Amino acid sequence: MKRQTVEVKLRERILSGTLAPGDRLPEVQLAEELGTTRFAVRTALQALEARKLVERIPNAGVVVSRPDYDRLQEIYDVLELLEGLAARLAAQKSAPSDWAALQALFADGGPLEEAAENGDIDAFLAGIDQYRDTVIRLADQDFLTEMLTGVRDQSHLLRRRILMTPGRMQESLAEHRQVIDALVCGDAEVAEQLKRHNMQTARTRLSRYREFLL
Repeated sequence: MKRQTVEVKLRERILSGTLAPGDRLPEVQLAEELGTTRFAVRTALQALEARKLVERIPNAGVVVSRPDYDRLQEIYDVLELLEGLAARLAAQKSAPSDWAALQALFADGGPLEEAAENGDIDAFLAGIDQYRDTVIRLADQDFLTEMLTGVRDQSHLLRRRILMTPGRMQESLAEHRQVIDALVCGDAEVAEQLKRHNMQTARTRLSRYREFLL
């Protein structure tokens, strides 16, 4: 198995929560489990370390990174600005028909409402990722895309933790519906403000449920 494949498999396990913060990642065991070499595992772990998904602990080896509260706050500082800007640009550059798929996804009785009712975090998070991918694509700004892609994994993990708090999926669903309405109308200023508000309410939950999330 190639290093890239090993990296993808381990990354998926971390992002899905199958591998939890603090879990050890021993090279020999992983190589045997994945049917590959220790070198492939080692280089994959180095790549994941560069993504801040794993860290090396003295006398413990490589473990899944534990979230640091101050760093999470810094990530939110950046995400609020960048995702707000992405919403503004997407509203300016898009046509109403560009948002049809998201309107259906976030609609009353739609897939994400069902996911929220059933507590299906994976399905809901996939919907949020679809929103982000659509907005980034329609914003059509290369540098902004590079910056948001650079923090994608960390923001994915952060969203997963926040969505685990009571009522957050329903709250997020309502907030994204408002953002999408503004995007459909092409109201760039309102779309940016609403998306920033969405990030601010998530940050509030991070503070309120700090002990649970970290």
